[in-house]
Formats: sequence, C-alpha cells, structure tokens
Amino acid sequence: MTGLLAVAHGTLLQGWGSVAAAVSPSPSPSSIEIPPEDQTSPGLLGFLVTFAAAAAVILLAFSMVRHLRVVDRNARRLREAEEAGTPAPGAPAAGGDTPAADGPERPGDPGPTPPRGRA
Repeated sequence: MTGLLAVAHGTLLQGWGSVAAAVSPSPSPSSIEIPPEDQTSPGLLGFLVTFAAAAAVILLAFSMVRHLRVVDRNARRLREAEEAGTPAPGAPAAGGDTPAADGPERPGDPGPTPPRGRA
C-alpha cells in the first residue's frame, strides 16, 4: 500500500511540474516608473488615520482605567461590609427569600460549579 501511495504522489508531482513549466515567466520591468522616495510617503490621509487610531486607543485606555477603579471600589466596599458583618449597600437583607450560598438557586440547578484544572 505504501508503494502505491508513493507512485501516486510522484505522478501528481510530475503533473504539477509540467503545469508550472507551461506558465510563462513574468515580463521584465518595462515602462513602469518608480517615483522618488520623497513622493512615496503615506501623506496626509495616512497621518490622519494613524492619529485617529492612536487617539481612540488613548480614550479607550482612560475609559478602562475609570471602569476598573469603579469595580475596585465596589469590591472593596463589599469586602469591608462582609468583614464587618453588615449587609452591603444594595445587597438583599438577610433572612429574605435569597437562596443559600451553597445551595442551588432554582429547582434543578446543580449549584456552584467546582474550579477546573485540579481534580
């Protein structure tokens, strides 16, 4: 079976070689003029596009930092409230109809999933 595969592979390579040889080579450079180096810059449009992309990245970075500060502040408030034993602002009151921390939220819900990677 391996010999038959080698013969088929060789035949395909020979056929492809004849197709590649039939293609004429690319023409030599003719009347195409290459502009001087000082005229091959991206120009004003290239500068404006690059400037707009850089400005967008900077604005997105500022926005991300602002949102991360809000998340960090909220996490710190929740952590301090849990340490003090008081309910966090916006959290439901204890003894209400909230599900148990370790139990399922709805009937048929398996509950929290265990962490992956360690068995």
